[in-house]
Amino acid sequence: CVFEIMENNKMPKGIPYIIGNELAERFSYYGMKTILTVFMTKYLLDAAGNPAPMSAEESKIWYHLFVTANYFFPILGALLSDIFWGKYRTIITLSLLYCAGHLALSLDETRLGLSLGLTMIAIGSGGIKPCVSAHVGDQFDKKNFHLLEKVYNMFYLSINVGSVLSILLTPFLLRAYGANVAFG
Repeated sequence: CVFEIMENNKMPKGIPYIIGNELAERFSYYGMKTILTVFMTKYLLDAAGNPAPMSAEESKIWYHLFVTANYFFPILGALLSDIFWGKYRTIITLSLLYCAGHLALSLDETRLGLSLGLTMIAIGSGGIKPCVSAHVGDQFDKKNFHLLEKVYNMFYLSINVGSVLSILLTPFLLRAYGANVAFG
């Protein structure tokens, strides 16, 4: 039947949202990483609002601790997903935590804001890593399985587009509008 053929060639309704979310997440993550050491060594403030930049060495320690945490937290995200929440609820919940981390970086340019923001981003980003790619595949069944390769190509393209655009745009945002806009 013609309707069955048309139905078998349609993307699941959730795919544009998943791909758009991944593009935005990679944009925010790589953009934030691109300006992170510059922020810590040039823009960081103390509680009174006075400049309190870190040394280059101290910023490297913070940066590498953050990156390490991003690769540790997928273990916890996988456990949360598999034992308690499932993929969808894990992605939604930890994405909100991730966004709260960017909000903390955007609103508080002190070490406290930096600590809270980076911790929430590491938990959120790391926690959703083991879930998102699998969640894409979960949208398909035997009828539309032939579209899976096309969707994963679009998914990984969105990751790369988000990453490249952020690396080019975020340093400009930091210079032109400050850390609040660049992290926001």
